[in-house]
Amino acid sequence: MEEQKRRIGPGALISYGLGDLYGGGSFLIISTLFIYFLTDVVGLSPFLAGLAVFVGKAWDAVSDPLMGLLSDRTKSRFGRRRVYFLVGIVPVFVSFWMLWINLRFPSQITTFLYYLASYIVFCTVYTIVMVPYSSLPAEMSGDYKERARLSGARMLFSQLSALIAGTIPGFLVKNLYRNNPSQGFFLVGLIFGILYALPWIVVFLGTWEEPVPDAPGGKTGNGEQNSAGLLQSFKDLKSLLACRSFRLHIGMYLLGYTALDILSASFVYFVTYYIGRGSIYTLCLGSMLIAQLISLPLHIMLANRIGKGRSYAVGAGIVFLVALFLITLKPESPAILLVIASAILGLGLSPVVAMPWAMLPESSDADELTNHIERAGSVAGVFTLCRKLVQAFTLWAFGLLLQGIGYSAGAAQQSPAAIGGIRLIFVFGPLVFVGLGTILAIRYPITPQTFALMRKALEANRLGQDFSCTEMEGMKLKKITG
Repeated sequence: MEEQKRRIGPGALISYGLGDLYGGGSFLIISTLFIYFLTDVVGLSPFLAGLAVFVGKAWDAVSDPLMGLLSDRTKSRFGRRRVYFLVGIVPVFVSFWMLWINLRFPSQITTFLYYLASYIVFCTVYTIVMVPYSSLPAEMSGDYKERARLSGARMLFSQLSALIAGTIPGFLVKNLYRNNPSQGFFLVGLIFGILYALPWIVVFLGTWEEPVPDAPGGKTGNGEQNSAGLLQSFKDLKSLLACRSFRLHIGMYLLGYTALDILSASFVYFVTYYIGRGSIYTLCLGSMLIAQLISLPLHIMLANRIGKGRSYAVGAGIVFLVALFLITLKPESPAILLVIASAILGLGLSPVVAMPWAMLPESSDADELTNHIERAGSVAGVFTLCRKLVQAFTLWAFGLLLQGIGYSAGAAQQSPAAIGGIRLIFVFGPLVFVGLGTILAIRYPITPQTFALMRKALEANRLGQDFSCTEMEGMKLKKITG
């Protein structure tokens, strides 16, 4: 009984938040530099480099529901979730380091198979650690505010990790070891592998799990939902798409993050080959991430006034305008212009990245109003599944595009056609996707005013009561549910 009375203090917040140093930074490094490492350092063809990421990401999407089921059914003296933090310490280090070792085998296929296996191992280890980690707040406390504080601590460390991951690796590769990038990437794997592994000791020691009561039939509260696994996620997606708000929401999410994936993967190529000044890559990415971080409170205030969908639309509009400006840049343009453009890009990306996750509770409510079932966990699970599958396809397609424009892996100089193609991918990829995302965001019907109406209708439904409303209010609810 004593353990159940523990409260979330500063020590617990820091201990829990430290776990997302790994979650917030590792995939940022991979999304910005891994394909570049495979093509320009290892010498793998762009097609095979993209295919390695595609297969790894597809496996990652499949393994998440399986790990959720496994952790729900785990029994150990360290709990259902925290035991995996101990199990993962060494694998976290080894799996991340393996990705950045420059190994060239006699054939491209053998080299491809090594990095494919390494990436699958990394994704598996990531899932083993991060799925239980994401489930932990619900088991540390049943208090709404304490759970919110844990999520806030996690976001703080995640943003800090993203800032570090967006600057130091690029500095090592593009500045400190620009004449020996293989050594630079080796150090990236070594340093960040240690950085991501060691905090799990603190996370394990500074967190806890309260006993979870069995639901009727002897199942835990989450077990029945997760036991359906991957197949249930696709069944949930079909019924979720019946809700108009969810359709618009997931469309905004996937379009915005696809633009971000293309931007992240092509940024280093654009700065290195089109602009011809790879040494400023770190400065550009750092300015973008800093602007993204410090502008987030502003966008949250704006969202509370005009709605999260419209805040997303404002950010997407900024990204669209910056992309139009980037078309005008030439190799001889002053470097400061690209740095400023990167910072403004971060200002626009901030709500595009943050708002879709902030809108999840609203989509859950809209889904319940539409389908008459409460399944917030399924909504979040479907979101993650769709995101990973689309990201896998996007990065694979990016590799295909590099191959198609005649990019020569590992070459010091690229052909004019390849350089021109890099410019088009970097500018027009994000331009198209954020443009479409903006259209969906403008049509998103949930604002602070309509949210209040939706909640009234939802509460009436939960109580089994008829909800009387005006014709105008009925039309607003229909726009929400479809």
